[in-house]
Amino acid sequence: MFIGYIQNNNDQTDYADQYQNLNSFAKEQGFVLGCVHADNDFKNVRNIIVSDCEGIIINKISNIGPYLQDIKDNLQFCQERNLKLFSIEDGYRFDQNNLTGDFFKGMDVAIDIRSNLISQSTRKVLSQRKKEGKKLGRPFGAKVKSKLENNSTEILKMLQAGISKSEIARKLGINRASIYAFARRRGISFTRVCK
Repeated sequence: MFIGYIQNNNDQTDYADQYQNLNSFAKEQGFVLGCVHADNDFKNVRNIIVSDCEGIIINKISNIGPYLQDIKDNLQFCQERNLKLFSIEDGYRFDQNNLTGDFFKGMDVAIDIRSNLISQSTRKVLSQRKKEGKKLGRPFGAKVKSKLENNSTEILKMLQAGISKSEIARKLGINRASIYAFARRRGISFTRVCK
């Protein structure tokens, strides 16, 4: 049995096209498509893998991750569980024959090269702008909007409801110290209740 994965981008036409591609490919290959999972994060597919799953069918390799590192991690997941992965549009077939240590070393090299190229490109652009006389960086004294500002109402409600700072941090996926700093900036003090 195979699982189909559709990257959900809330476009019904795209969803229908991906769904049709997965079913057509499975039929052509003689695969049993047990289910089609639509999600915006491939990592959530990991939760529905069952023991009789042979592999995963996707429309294109970029569906399993926005960055090379994510794609590598998800391919390693498939390798560790002896799953095949078929990418229809790209024509890729990943299985135990080509998901080897050498393949992943090659991906690490590609990730390093890409990172270095981005870094060099950024330095080059900044150097050029500096030569043109443009000021770089944030203006002195500029107010920086905290990442928490977008969730400020929600955080305040949770604090008022007595939810712990650690729990709030876990729910929002941020550091607990950020919650304390956020509260301090708003003049909220925390008193420890001893029983």
